[in-house]
Amino acid sequence: MKLKTYVARDPQEALAQVKKDLGPEAVILSTQSRRYPTSGARRPEHRRVEVTAAAHQAVALDSLDDFQPWSPGPVGSRLPSTDLKEELEEMKALLKQWLGEYGPPSWLAPYQDLTMLFHALTRAGIHDQIMRRWLEKVRTSLTDENNGSNKNLKEWSLRQLMQEVSVVDPWKLPIKGPRKWTFLGSTGVGKTITIAKLAIQAAFMRKNRVGLISLDNVRLGGQEHLAAYARISGLPLATAQTRSELAEALTKMVDLDLILIDTPGCNPCDPGLLLEMRQLFGDLPGLEHHLVVSTTAAEGNLTDAFQGFSVMPLTSCIVTKVDEGRDIVGVFNQLCKSRIAISYYTTGQRVPEDLELANQKLLAGLLLKPHYRQRFQR
Repeated sequence: MKLKTYVARDPQEALAQVKKDLGPEAVILSTQSRRYPTSGARRPEHRRVEVTAAAHQAVALDSLDDFQPWSPGPVGSRLPSTDLKEELEEMKALLKQWLGEYGPPSWLAPYQDLTMLFHALTRAGIHDQIMRRWLEKVRTSLTDENNGSNKNLKEWSLRQLMQEVSVVDPWKLPIKGPRKWTFLGSTGVGKTITIAKLAIQAAFMRKNRVGLISLDNVRLGGQEHLAAYARISGLPLATAQTRSELAEALTKMVDLDLILIDTPGCNPCDPGLLLEMRQLFGDLPGLEHHLVVSTTAAEGNLTDAFQGFSVMPLTSCIVTKVDEGRDIVGVFNQLCKSRIAISYYTTGQRVPEDLELANQKLLAGLLLKPHYRQRFQR
């Protein structure tokens, strides 16, 4: 394939050259900004955009002399397919960067605030499918005269994006008998301290009768951690290791309003997770399962958690360590994809203060957290 490099003053000029020379089907392979010297010793350098592109169609060979058949290299050398795969991944990353910086649709041009928001969301890492749905929703709404004349288009369009995520107050869900909440998640996401915050808020602020059950017999000191909170708050605590022991503990707490069940951290990629969950919870009635995830986790780990723990019917997602994570975009992407509702955030280590019911306004602030850091300065 023959490649060609173009140098221009800005990306728009470079793209125009590419389209004129290679046609509208040309593919941008890389883009970078470089400094080029100008004539005169004291004159400053000029920054130019350098774009490498190729025609989408296969480029015809000028002669058979240009064709070089591939022959295998020495044993242990890297295969061309490996190098090609790495180059393709690099191209994808470059194209994503290009689209993120220079890719708002043309109809967005008259709306400066929306264009700036588009760039901010793209740089934040919102998934492409979510961005396309949001743009389509915004474009459709802008055709309405009432929405199109909205004084604060940025705030209005951000609300449209927040509607991609469901927010639920688990206290308002209809249920008979005591509420029985289990907390599922990987090791270290903060399940136990989240339970402590919920327990104390429910007991002393909502005036509910609360009980605690610990199934965390795997992690060293797991049950002792929850037992310490139980002693301090004066709440009843039971421990269990099997489904029959869990059923017995639930029966003893049948007169309470809320029962919080701590579980050991599990590997969401474990193929035996479904069997483990069924052996532990089985057909016990009335259980509401809540997935606990941390904003400090890599998005790949978040994907595994949402997919893995979905073997159980999840009532909501609780997001922890909001104060420690750079932003919440990874969690946001997974919430949109999985359609699991969010119920709570934890915003610090204080018990029980640093626990908040979720709402879409707070979610918007967390999504663009670099612009809202003052909220978390204590």
